Amino acid sequence: MAEAASSRRLVRRLLAQDDLAATLRELKALPPEQVLKHLQAALPASQPLIKWRAVTALGQVVQGLAARDLEAARDFLRRLLWCLNEESGAVPWGVAEALGEILANSPQLAEEYANMLLSYIWPHGNFLEFGPLLAGAVWGVGRLASAQPEVALQRGAVERLLPLLAWPEAPVRGMAAWSLGHLGDRQCLVPLNDLVHDQAEVEIWEQENLRQATVGDLASQAINNIKKREVTPINL
Repeated sequence: MAEAASSRRLVRRLLAQDDLAATLRELKALPPEQVLKHLQAALPASQPLIKWRAVTALGQVVQGLAARDLEAARDFLRRLLWCLNEESGAVPWGVAEALGEILANSPQLAEEYANMLLSYIWPHGNFLEFGPLLAGAVWGVGRLASAQPEVALQRGAVERLLPLLAWPEAPVRGMAAWSLGHLGDRQCLVPLNDLVHDQAEVEIWEQENLRQATVGDLASQAINNIKKREVTPINL
């Protein structure tokens, strides 16, 4: 018990420091079984930076675990998925975001669990109706798309995300726009353009930084990203 308390304090101290790169190095140097449950416990943190640092750390720690013990990594993912089940009684804040970050870092796990992640933003799947949880799942899909766009495209991410551009809650609209920007599909340009004047403000974690943006900013960013991803056809 004393060892568990010591590990918990260590993880909390590392997440509270401002040097995220140093935090990640130290966490990855520790045995995964020593830190994973404490990182998961930090996901519902009231301080957004602590939550997002825990999300990022989980992605990298589980990546390391999967490299040496894939079944142990799968077991941890199954525990996260159970937290999103209403029957679990768990506090699911940050869980969908952590799933997206883990899959973004682990190609093998992405192949196996991308469908589950996408089911949380699909009304015919395991749709998360509560706005903040849905926005987190949409961010998770976007994070997967940013690292492994082919996997997200193959699993129907564009079709799942497009209807969410019209969602009444700004964080869902904003995360959907940001996510679509990573997928390079030109059919998204018109609906994204409809959002460029949306001045609702949202908070987004991107490239290990937390920033404020309007939905319109994220839509414009997505449009630019899609246009940059266009590939010139090869004449055979």
